[in-house]
Amino acid sequence: MDEVKNALREGRPVAMFPDGDRVALVVEVGGALSVYRYGGAGRFPSLAAEFPALDWFERALWERGLVVEGHRDLKPLRRHDLPYAFLRFPELHEVPVGPVHAGIIEPGHFRFSVLGERIVHLEIRLGYQHRGLLSLLPGAGPERALLLAERAGSEPVAHALAFAEAWEGALGRAAPPRAQALRRAALELERAFGHLGHLAGLFTDIGYAYGATQVGRIRALLQGEMDRLTGHRYGRNFLRVGGVWREGRVDLEALARYREELARLLPRLLRQPPVLDRMRYVGVVRRVEAEALGFVGPTARASGVGRDLRQDDPLYPGFTPVVRQGGDVLARAQVYAEEAVAALDHARGFLSRLPEGPLAWDPAPGEGEAMARVEAGRGEVFWFVRIEEGRVVAAEGVDPSFKNWRALELAVRGEGLPDFPLCNKSFDLSYAGNDL
Repeated sequence: MDEVKNALREGRPVAMFPDGDRVALVVEVGGALSVYRYGGAGRFPSLAAEFPALDWFERALWERGLVVEGHRDLKPLRRHDLPYAFLRFPELHEVPVGPVHAGIIEPGHFRFSVLGERIVHLEIRLGYQHRGLLSLLPGAGPERALLLAERAGSEPVAHALAFAEAWEGALGRAAPPRAQALRRAALELERAFGHLGHLAGLFTDIGYAYGATQVGRIRALLQGEMDRLTGHRYGRNFLRVGGVWREGRVDLEALARYREELARLLPRLLRQPPVLDRMRYVGVVRRVEAEALGFVGPTARASGVGRDLRQDDPLYPGFTPVVRQGGDVLARAQVYAEEAVAALDHARGFLSRLPEGPLAWDPAPGEGEAMARVEAGRGEVFWFVRIEEGRVVAAEGVDPSFKNWRALELAVRGEGLPDFPLCNKSFDLSYAGNDL
């Protein structure tokens, strides 16, 4: 266990899943992944007290039937057939919200403990979108498996890309260079219109209709370009193991216009006094909290953690992440804004310099195992796959929202109850991605 603890002190956990009767812990140290296996006979010692980022991972393993020795507060994350006890504060008033909400958002339950309107504690109960997706993957061939994987969360291109690269890694063969560029172009379009969706939601929550309308307009136009490239407004059914299914035609001049409009519009919108009054100093997540709990993506970068997987991707030479230090709603909005503009630069770069060559190769039956990560709009997407005779034997995935939901619990502490929707939207996390 000393080796595992030393790795966690030096790096950060990426994934944790059952492997036979032991537990496999994937840790990133210096940009590289290492896998540590410990425990045995379906039991393993808890490390969550010393490394809080492992807490939800251990709870997820416990509800899958493993025995977690020494965990202080085991509660189910996804299963509602197991008992769940909320933390109670007799001297405070409780405000339950959800799981059914106004509008069309996904279901989740939020239990607030408040003093007047001041939030003292928030406990989040999810699992209402639990589909048992991981249990559907064993036995699937590459097409069905990828179809399932890209529906794990709300960023289908990123999930499909990570899963496909894991399968290709298991076969020891990469996708053709032309397919790799097309995949990254779709990934960056997904990031751009995803971030604009976050910003439109934030502007809507503070009653800034002009900002929401302008951002939403460009977002819709970008989804049209995604449709032209992939055949789907959200990029579904575009990637395949071995490459991509098709190559559409994007209007590069239109992308350049949208990029220039966003570069002028977004900084101006975020400097408006009503925006600053509502977003600045609200929902703060400190860097020390982000690092201790293993937050990823814009959630972490808005709190000063300068980590983006594209730094390690040779297809992004000289990449520099967007980082802010404030950790508040405004900082997260600024990261979304800058990354959306940069994403269009990347997308145009990939599409304007497409390598010659085929779009894909057909995966032959084979065996092996591998893991892959992709920097999605919300953060790090991880997939591990083990295949035999061209079919899945085991697969595990981690959506960035699984790691970031606890940031919302921290962000609302000390804020007024009416600030919860704004804080929630500033992370804009996926319920389904958490609930796999």
